[in-house]
Amino acid sequence: MIKLYNKLKEYTIDDTISLENNDPQYKALENLYSKINDKKQFFSLILVNSLLAYQLSSTGEKYWEEFSICADKYFCNKQYDTNNICKFFKDFLPKSKWNKRLLNMKLIRITKIELFLEQFIPNLDNYLDNLAILRDELANAMKQKKDAKTIVFAIKMILYWKRISNLDTQINIINQITIPIDSRLEKIFDIYKEDYTDIKKFYRDLSIKLNIPEIHLDAILWLKYKELTK
Repeated sequence: MIKLYNKLKEYTIDDTISLENNDPQYKALENLYSKINDKKQFFSLILVNSLLAYQLSSTGEKYWEEFSICADKYFCNKQYDTNNICKFFKDFLPKSKWNKRLLNMKLIRITKIELFLEQFIPNLDNYLDNLAILRDELANAMKQKKDAKTIVFAIKMILYWKRISNLDTQINIINQITIPIDSRLEKIFDIYKEDYTDIKKFYRDLSIKLNIPEIHLDAILWLKYKELTK
């Protein structure tokens, strides 16, 4: 892990925030936010899409851009309604260019998410100050582990949502959210693990050593992925 640390040690938390602000997925959400001013609607769209954005046939950036454009057209001047959110995704996914894999499974997943939104959205403001609680509630509703990739990715995108919406998140809360482990991180781990056998502990220790929360460390590893895995 020391070799990896030495390659990343010049980065700061401010650097990672700057990188995230230029993430095409972040830009897609900014564009959507400029068209949809309803907080609950914007939140729900991002949360649901995050939980369905896996096994894509494109990069995540291309898919989130497609999602943003279609959601903008669908929800222009529409008031918030949980049924409309889920109806949009049931219409959108079969027509999506980049998210048709495992379609039947994802359509079933929408039903679980709908039940979660119906219970969660009325108390949204009570949860937004603690994304760790949101993560735990979401994992329970989806019957997944709280460090499952789709759960953690959803929290990452909600962090984007909070920043775009000018809502603060305390650093002690951010530090409770783990990095979303995917194939990129597995490859980096295989190269730099040295004596480590636990990939989660590897990234947790790297995060502490760099003094960058795990959920933000993901941005650096994405940017440097090709260089780190040469």
